[in-house]
Amino acid sequence: MRVTLAALLALLATPAVAQAPWPDDFTNPRAADGDLVLPMPCGGAMAFRPVQTPAGPGALDDRPVTLGTTDPAGGIAEFARRESVAGPFQGQGQQGAIYWLGKYEVTRDQYAAVMEPNCPTPSATGRLPAATLSWFDAVAFTQRYTTWLMANARPRLPQADGTPAFVRLPTEEEWEYAARGGAAVSELDFLARTFPMPEGSGRYAWFQGPRSASGRAQPVGMLEPNPLGLHDMLGNVGEMVLEPFRAVRVGRLHGQAGGVVVKGGDFRTPEASLRSSLRIEIPPFDATDGQATRLASVGFRVVLASHVTTSLRRAEALNRAFEEESRASGTEAENARRQIAALREGADPRLRQGLDRLEAGLMAAERARLEQERAGIRAQLEGAAVLGRSAVLSQRRLDGFQALLDGADVVQASPEMRTNWARAAEGLRVERELAIDGYARIVADLGRTADRATLATEAAVVGRETEARGVPELRPYLDIAARHAADSRDSGLPPRDRMREEVLAAGRGIAPPQASAPAPPAQPQRPATTPATPQRPATPPAAPPVAAVPPPPPPPPVTADPEPPLSRPSQASQSQRPPVTPPRQPAQPPAPPREGQGISVKPPIQRGGPSQTYDQSGKPLGFR
Repeated sequence: MRVTLAALLALLATPAVAQAPWPDDFTNPRAADGDLVLPMPCGGAMAFRPVQTPAGPGALDDRPVTLGTTDPAGGIAEFARRESVAGPFQGQGQQGAIYWLGKYEVTRDQYAAVMEPNCPTPSATGRLPAATLSWFDAVAFTQRYTTWLMANARPRLPQADGTPAFVRLPTEEEWEYAARGGAAVSELDFLARTFPMPEGSGRYAWFQGPRSASGRAQPVGMLEPNPLGLHDMLGNVGEMVLEPFRAVRVGRLHGQAGGVVVKGGDFRTPEASLRSSLRIEIPPFDATDGQATRLASVGFRVVLASHVTTSLRRAEALNRAFEEESRASGTEAENARRQIAALREGADPRLRQGLDRLEAGLMAAERARLEQERAGIRAQLEGAAVLGRSAVLSQRRLDGFQALLDGADVVQASPEMRTNWARAAEGLRVERELAIDGYARIVADLGRTADRATLATEAAVVGRETEARGVPELRPYLDIAARHAADSRDSGLPPRDRMREEVLAAGRGIAPPQASAPAPPAQPQRPATTPATPQRPATPPAAPPVAAVPPPPPPPPVTADPEPPLSRPSQASQSQRPPVTPPRQPAQPPAPPREGQGISVKPPIQRGGPSQTYDQSGKPLGFR
């Protein structure tokens, strides 16, 4: 009898009876590499995306981030404040901590599969986000789904120190950090109003108006994701988070906890009002009837989390890290703490309490200073790495021009073309040396402010950040910058020639960009001719296109020198037809640069064609 009763209770605890797996269109309509898909009752499934939180190696290291907006108009709801995030899990094949955030908003079918006694039949309507739910409904969903996963799919859950994950609502910090793009975007893009939307906001968010949501929620996963692969983070339905609303003071949250925080806007939000910092407060209960507040424009997504002290070993590691952190301070702070300790001896209880508060405040201020110092070191390391990479790119293009000059006789280049090539090569030498100068200044300053261990640690953190942004080629330059900075602390900067050669050597192991400087052709290239109209010469595949340049293959555009005048055909080609002077219109303004990839240039320089090395903004490919 007891066995039968226990089986009955277990059946009642299960939300619904299992059935055939749902089609991907209803569980993960935009499948991508890196997705984590966990099963649900009734044959359903839920997809999650990894959110990296690169930080130092210490047990207490986390990732400081700026949330909100620096616009004072954000007021008590959205003004900027400093927070921190950290993931509890280690991603497979990834360095650094991560957490797993729902790839889509929880849908009606997913909610019903967990919370209803009967299994839903997957449908287009069921793919709409679950809404008209209270915060308490969302929390109940996370509790029941966790219980089901623990019983039916425990081995598939991520683990932190051997402890399986559980499902909950995301914190506001986790939600906004992911909505902005996390470590997958640059600092400038992270602090922008929205994550990068190169195809326009209508391709990434459902908002108010007939050309978008048309006044109602839309099925999840119809639009493009943000840089972390998360869909519908802005618009569609607002999303509830775990903790209660608190107003913002200048730089921090107010002490009073209030109602429910809803993030990201919804299908009624005007396009111009969409922003990652958008947060509103709704009351948890309806004052008219006392029932929990439920709105048709508010839903939720979930996160996989873990508790902090997952084991005794973990708790001990955290305590050791705290003790080390409490002892880490500058000379002035350490002297102040010694004076406080001396005053505490023999002090009455009231004075002792005041001294304790003073010491705690001192420790907090010192910790904030150390965090700012580490952030500055990371920024300088990345700046040095970018300058080192710039020097290598300049050298590669310089090598291409030098090859053209060496082969000028073979291609029968005119004196004017040789002059232009020589001028461009000299400009690239100047660019390379300017990059080395800036690099040297940065590493010298780093050597004065950080020791070798700190430089190595922070270079590793920046390396993980750049890999998350899709720019792994910066890693060798980070390593050489950290070494040069550490060496400069011990014995001064190396000689300029040696530093340049070591920076260039760091880049030799990296594949050059697609549009590297052209190599000289093996034989002369002559323009195709017709009896009446001069034609452009055939260009070898290695040469990037440049407008209005006859034979041989032209160099890529140069920012340091004016654009060379139009070159002439070779004497051999002139003997076959009368010379034709290209028409010039000096009275008209220069034509704007072509759209597409290319280097940003200064007037009056004009670009002759796209360069595959740079994007539309002039940044090297891979930067965002």
